[in-house]
Amino acid sequence: MGCKSRQTFLSNEAYNSIENCASRRHGGAMNRRHGYLLVLGTAHDQAGMDRYQSELPPVYAAHKGYRLGMGDHTSGTTFLDGSLKNLGMMLARFPSPESVSEFWWSEEYREAYRHRKNAGRFAAVALPGLDQESDPIVGERGYLVAMATPETPGCWRRFAEPFLANAREQCGIVLADTGPDGIERLESLMPGSHVIVAMFASEQASKDAWAAIAPDLEQQKVECGSVNIISLAGLPDDHPERLTQEVFAT
Repeated sequence: MGCKSRQTFLSNEAYNSIENCASRRHGGAMNRRHGYLLVLGTAHDQAGMDRYQSELPPVYAAHKGYRLGMGDHTSGTTFLDGSLKNLGMMLARFPSPESVSEFWWSEEYREAYRHRKNAGRFAAVALPGLDQESDPIVGERGYLVAMATPETPGCWRRFAEPFLANAREQCGIVLADTGPDGIERLESLMPGSHVIVAMFASEQASKDAWAAIAPDLEQQKVECGSVNIISLAGLPDDHPERLTQEVFAT
């Protein structure tokens, strides 16, 4: 079944409102590449994490970033395929790939980071975006993340190309598709030198998409070694952890 336009997820009135708002804020057509911050890990000091989280809103706002999805292995992050398990994931969006790095290494973030430094084990990367979706992305979306460290780039592309084609066929929007030359490693070692992120209408839609895609990719997964497929629940528009209010408040 073919996909409808991206307005499938919004009413015309809501979509036009967001489009016009974004155009005014950014000076016309939205033709730049975004950047994405992807974090994977686990926490063991909740008090430290709470202090860390409490200091983040103004830091995200200063760099025009906001969270799209976040969850741990008990709620929000589902490991659909591969060897990874029992980890949490967070995905955030920034105006450009460079702004992710500027956020991460800013004095304000470093000050907040000191609370998280010993509160858990995390890996973080900056990803260059491919999409031209207007800001803010609205709705409680779902995200499908594929990551692997294949022996050769050709092996990965034999997996990635049909994965991307099928994700689009399942009405997904590809946010990022990059390898070692495009990934900026910010913290520790992410378990994947190649990463794809696709957005769907809901968390369930991302899971259903993989269920539809997976049977056609068994051989490619074997050739690539371990490919991890993760579904991430999007945060509702009004969720305080999303931080859109701080960034897009009028």
